[in-house]
Amino acid sequence: MTRARDLADGADKDISGTLTLDDIVLSNDMSVADNGKVQFGAGSDLEISHNGTENVIDSNAGTLVLRSAGAGTIEMRDQGSQVLAQFNDNSDVKLYHNNNPKLATTNTGVEILGNIVATGTTGGVAKLSLV
Repeated sequence: MTRARDLADGADKDISGTLTLDDIVLSNDMSVADNGKVQFGAGSDLEISHNGTENVIDSNAGTLVLRSAGAGTIEMRDQGSQVLAQFNDNSDVKLYHNNNPKLATTNTGVEILGNIVATGTTGGVAKLSLV
Protein backbone atom coordinates (compact mmCIF):
# COMPACT_ATOMS: atom_id res chain seq x y z
CA MET A 1 0.00 0.00 0.00
CA THR A 2 1.29 3.46 -0.88
CA ARG A 3 1.46 5.93 1.98
CA ALA A 4 0.13 9.46 1.53
CA ARG A 5 3.53 10.96 2.30
CA ASP A 6 4.98 8.93 -0.58
CA LEU A 7 2.59 10.75 -2.94
CA ALA A 8 3.56 14.20 -1.68
CA ASP A 9 6.58 14.84 -3.89
CA GLY A 10 5.01 17.78 -5.74
CA ALA A 11 4.38 15.84 -8.95
CA ASP A 12 0.86 15.31 -10.32
CA LYS A 13 -0.58 11.86 -9.61
CA ASP A 14 -3.36 10.10 -11.49
CA ILE A 15 -5.22 7.64 -9.30
CA SER A 16 -8.02 5.43 -10.54
CA GLY A 17 -10.38 3.45 -8.37
CA THR A 18 -11.08 4.29 -4.74
CA LEU A 19 -8.64 6.12 -2.51
CA THR A 20 -9.38 5.68 1.19
CA LEU A 21 -7.87 8.18 3.64
CA ASP A 22 -8.38 8.78 7.33
CA ASP A 23 -8.16 12.58 7.09
CA ILE A 24 -7.62 15.10 4.31
CA VAL A 25 -6.05 18.49 4.96
CA LEU A 26 -5.92 20.83 1.98
CA SER A 27 -3.65 23.83 1.92
CA ASN A 28 -5.15 25.05 -1.34
CA ASP A 29 -8.25 24.58 -3.54
CA MET A 30 -10.14 21.44 -4.44
CA SER A 31 -11.75 21.17 -7.87
CA VAL A 32 -14.56 18.90 -8.97
CA ALA A 33 -15.42 18.70 -12.67
CA ASP A 34 -18.89 19.50 -14.07
CA ASN A 35 -21.33 16.69 -13.26
CA GLY A 36 -19.04 15.52 -10.47
CA LYS A 37 -20.19 15.70 -6.88
CA VAL A 38 -18.88 15.66 -3.36
CA GLN A 39 -20.74 13.13 -1.23
CA PHE A 40 -21.02 12.89 2.54
CA GLY A 41 -22.38 9.95 4.52
CA ALA A 42 -22.48 6.23 3.90
CA GLY A 43 -25.47 6.43 1.55
CA SER A 44 -24.75 9.79 -0.11
CA ASP A 45 -26.76 11.47 2.64
CA LEU A 46 -25.55 14.88 1.48
CA GLU A 47 -24.33 15.77 -2.00
CA ILE A 48 -22.95 19.01 -3.40
CA SER A 49 -22.80 19.09 -7.17
CA HIS A 50 -22.63 21.31 -10.25
CA ASN A 51 -23.90 20.25 -13.66
CA GLY A 52 -22.55 23.16 -15.70
CA THR A 53 -25.70 25.22 -15.14
CA GLU A 54 -27.00 24.57 -11.63
CA ASN A 55 -25.29 24.34 -8.25
CA VAL A 56 -27.16 21.80 -6.12
CA ILE A 57 -27.08 20.82 -2.46
CA ASP A 58 -29.08 17.61 -1.97
CA SER A 59 -29.99 16.55 1.55
CA ASN A 60 -31.00 12.97 0.84
CA ALA A 61 -31.45 12.02 4.49
CA GLY A 62 -32.72 14.10 7.36
CA THR A 63 -32.80 17.85 7.71
CA LEU A 64 -30.43 20.28 6.00
CA VAL A 65 -29.21 22.69 8.68
CA LEU A 66 -27.36 25.94 8.04
CA ARG A 67 -25.72 27.33 11.16
CA SER A 68 -24.13 30.62 12.05
CA ALA A 69 -21.99 30.85 15.17
CA GLY A 70 -23.12 33.11 17.98
CA ALA A 71 -25.46 35.97 17.18
CA GLY A 72 -24.94 35.57 13.47
CA THR A 73 -26.88 36.09 10.28
CA ILE A 74 -27.37 33.73 7.36
CA GLU A 75 -27.98 35.47 4.04
CA MET A 76 -28.88 34.20 0.61
CA ARG A 77 -27.40 36.48 -2.06
CA ASP A 78 -27.35 36.56 -5.83
CA GLN A 79 -24.14 36.74 -7.82
CA GLY A 80 -24.20 40.54 -7.68
CA SER A 81 -24.34 40.42 -3.85
CA GLN A 82 -27.98 41.53 -3.67
CA VAL A 83 -29.69 40.05 -0.62
CA LEU A 84 -32.51 37.60 -1.44
CA ALA A 85 -33.28 36.42 2.10
CA GLN A 86 -31.85 37.08 5.54
CA PHE A 87 -32.16 34.93 8.66
CA ASN A 88 -31.09 36.75 11.83
CA ASP A 89 -30.26 34.73 14.94
CA ASN A 90 -32.98 35.07 17.62
CA SER A 91 -34.60 37.85 15.61
CA ASP A 92 -36.33 38.21 12.27
CA VAL A 93 -36.44 36.66 8.83
CA LYS A 94 -36.62 38.99 5.83
CA LEU A 95 -37.46 38.26 2.20
CA TYR A 96 -36.13 40.74 -0.34
CA HIS A 97 -37.02 41.97 -3.83
CA ASN A 98 -34.38 43.90 -5.76
CA ASN A 99 -32.24 44.16 -2.59
CA ASN A 100 -35.11 45.76 -0.63
CA PRO A 101 -36.87 43.98 2.26
CA LYS A 102 -40.53 43.25 1.45
CA LEU A 103 -41.64 40.73 4.08
CA ALA A 104 -40.29 40.38 7.60
CA THR A 105 -41.22 38.32 10.61
CA THR A 106 -41.64 40.06 13.96
CA ASN A 107 -42.15 38.84 17.51
CA THR A 108 -45.91 39.28 16.99
CA GLY A 109 -46.35 38.14 13.37
CA VAL A 110 -45.27 39.52 10.00
CA GLU A 111 -44.64 42.95 8.55
CA ILE A 112 -45.25 43.86 4.91
CA LEU A 113 -42.71 46.44 3.77
CA GLY A 114 -44.42 47.94 0.73
CA ASN A 115 -47.81 47.98 -0.93
CA ILE A 116 -50.15 44.99 -1.14
CA VAL A 117 -51.89 44.48 -4.47
CA ALA A 118 -54.59 41.81 -4.86
CA THR A 119 -54.46 40.19 -8.30
CA GLY A 120 -57.43 37.85 -7.97
CA THR A 121 -58.53 34.81 -6.04
CA THR A 122 -57.89 31.11 -6.35
CA GLY A 123 -60.45 28.87 -4.68
CA GLY A 124 -61.71 31.80 -2.62
CA VAL A 125 -58.21 32.67 -1.35
CA ALA A 126 -56.83 36.08 -2.35
CA LYS A 127 -53.60 36.05 -4.32
CA LEU A 128 -51.35 38.91 -3.28
CA SER A 129 -48.27 40.39 -4.88
CA LEU A 130 -45.99 42.98 -3.29
CA VAL A 131 -45.19 46.15 -5.17
